[in-house]
Amino acid sequence: MAREKFILKVRGMHCAACAVLINKVLSKQKGIFEVNASFGAERVKLDFDSAVISLEQIQKIVSQMGYRLILPQEAAKTEEEEKAEREKELRSLRNRVIVSFLLASPIIIYYMLVHMLNLQHVHAVTISGMRIDLNWVYLIMTSPIQLGVGWVFYKNAFTSLRVGSTNMDVLVVLGTSAAYFYSVFGFLASWSYPAYQTVWTGIDHPFWESSAALISFIILGRYLEAVAKGRASEAVRKLLKLRPETATVVRDGKEVKIGADEVKIDEVVVVRPGEKIPVDGIIIEGKSSIDEKVITGESMPVTKTIGDEVFGATINKFGLLKFKATKVGKETLLFQIIHMVEEAQATKAPIERLADAIAEYFVPAVVVFAIVAFTFWYFIYGLAFAPSLLIMVAVLIISCPCAMGLATPTAIMVGTGKGAESGILIKGGEALERAYKIKSIAFDKTATLTKGEPAVTDIVTFNNKTQEDVLKFAGCAERGSEHPLATAIVERAKSLNPEEPKDFEAVSGMGVKAKCGDKWVFAGNQMMMQQVGVVLAPEVLKEAERLQNEAKTAIFVAVEKEVIGILALADTLKEFSLEAIQMLKKMGLEIIMITGDNKKTAQAIANKLGIDRILAEVLPQTKADEIKKLQAEGKVVAMVGDGINDAPALAQADIGIAVGSGTDVAIETGNIVLIKDDLRDVVTGIDLSRRTIDKVKQNLFWAFFYNIVAIPVAAGGLILFKAALPGAVAALPQWFQGFFESGLRPEIAGFAMAFSSVSVVTNSLLLRRYKPR
Repeated sequence: MAREKFILKVRGMHCAACAVLINKVLSKQKGIFEVNASFGAERVKLDFDSAVISLEQIQKIVSQMGYRLILPQEAAKTEEEEKAEREKELRSLRNRVIVSFLLASPIIIYYMLVHMLNLQHVHAVTISGMRIDLNWVYLIMTSPIQLGVGWVFYKNAFTSLRVGSTNMDVLVVLGTSAAYFYSVFGFLASWSYPAYQTVWTGIDHPFWESSAALISFIILGRYLEAVAKGRASEAVRKLLKLRPETATVVRDGKEVKIGADEVKIDEVVVVRPGEKIPVDGIIIEGKSSIDEKVITGESMPVTKTIGDEVFGATINKFGLLKFKATKVGKETLLFQIIHMVEEAQATKAPIERLADAIAEYFVPAVVVFAIVAFTFWYFIYGLAFAPSLLIMVAVLIISCPCAMGLATPTAIMVGTGKGAESGILIKGGEALERAYKIKSIAFDKTATLTKGEPAVTDIVTFNNKTQEDVLKFAGCAERGSEHPLATAIVERAKSLNPEEPKDFEAVSGMGVKAKCGDKWVFAGNQMMMQQVGVVLAPEVLKEAERLQNEAKTAIFVAVEKEVIGILALADTLKEFSLEAIQMLKKMGLEIIMITGDNKKTAQAIANKLGIDRILAEVLPQTKADEIKKLQAEGKVVAMVGDGINDAPALAQADIGIAVGSGTDVAIETGNIVLIKDDLRDVVTGIDLSRRTIDKVKQNLFWAFFYNIVAIPVAAGGLILFKAALPGAVAALPQWFQGFFESGLRPEIAGFAMAFSSVSVVTNSLLLRRYKPR
């Protein structure tokens, strides 16, 4: 078995039913395990056995359905080529809109004035003694619209029907063809054979405006939809634009300029001030400030020096840097982000599957309903053939599965794209929907809420010594030790330039002793002081106990036999941890802290952050079990962590939020990945998820509400309403009563259908205004 997974672009989908058709046909093919086409994202997610079915074979099957599958080798185009192709498609649509409206506008305006002002129809005009029947003019103007501009609808409808399915184009073709061919055959028959005039009742009023306006409004809707969808998916294009084109590498001792995609792993790359860093790597020479805004969303440049990691597409602000390439091509962080955003946009939310299920049966149901409506009005109610036909056409045209198909993917595309701009990667619709439902959020303590390394938090002095005195002596004595506590003390004392220790000795489990200048200095715990004969006064022990009750480690510092101070060390809170927790609590979330520390230490951290519930003394391998217990309480739980030992808990949680400064394993496991090491992004990620799902719900409500209301109105529901409640209609304004006299005009139905799709996409685009909390 050669199992492969791809996310590929699909061109030519026009409605949700198109995506359903692709899923339906491909899922039946041998060797395909999973297929997930998204109309809004214009992508398909494939999981298949290439030993059984090749990508080329899949492309051929998709092509037979009338769509174009873009293979990886075809997709490897420059941004300029992609842009040119998109503009060509939009230009083609725009030209069809212009041609359609140039020809249709005179007809639409004429019939609009006749209907609105109740004017007499002008059937013919006389020019230079020659009588010209205007229906010939309308026929000549309407035919290019129906058969030229509208040819794409016929082509797509035929392709869909050929594979045993239906889509939006089938409805468009049925509706517009009914209006057009009724007008053509009726007019030609009555003009050629006047005796047939009695057969074609109402032939003095063919429906040229219905055919012309319908195609015009629908093609306009497609154009506006394409423009809006392009804006919704521009997040990935923005990321692709960030790719540097060239790189300077050292080869054979000389600097050589090459394409950024030609850089090899372990090559030394040179970056001058103002240049983009071409690939990911580790600095081996130089120091600079790096603008990482494009990757992390952080506005302030970050200082980097030897040993620090740099990322492709970020900008070197000043100073010459040399670094060793560690990740190149599609392995760089930028491409990983692009891949994650593309995958997120191609992944369907559970709520979207409902819309897809409805779309599959929607078109056949509408066709049946339109026939039922015609049958009722013509055969049962006794309405004339022409108005009965118009009602059927209006039902076919006003029905809009497109709005349902666009409701979820467009909002997800904008939401995930907006997250990526802020350094928050949300892995698809399912992650968004789960994040929307979160009630509890569990944080790993070490390296997530706290820095994961000790730091000096308090300096208590005795015997008239200053804090600088205590730090200087302790810093000198600890310089010979590699213990994490010693490292923290030396780091804090660095600015005081403590001298080199002499006769250094580390006493295991107790502390250190060394000569600083001509004095012996002792730094360690109470056992250390007892061993070297230093007497701890009651006030010293009282201070030590106070610090220990705050979950801090107390280090006594003595010079000769005199205690001069106590240094308190603790794992300190990360910047913005407190702010993030407070904001999450305001959002109504329960905050839980999970840690392997003892209860005393855990409670001290929890008190600082205002966390009410702690799970202490939890072993790394049992963190996932604790998440299970929380879920067993009926909670929808998010887990925030950064380390390898957090990965099982991240996977177990309903939503795993991986802090981006953590390990690749945690990032791979997380449903939401924070590129920056800033816990406020947890707040933004959850808030953005909520806003996005709110947009999805608004869109779906509008799409369903539109169809539920519009279809009965188009079917002549207002006529029946007037017949049942004439008094209620009579109480309405005079101008409004006209709507209850006849069914909805097909051209108005066409406009309403186009407006429905465009309004859904426009509502999704409002998410682009979102500002992080």
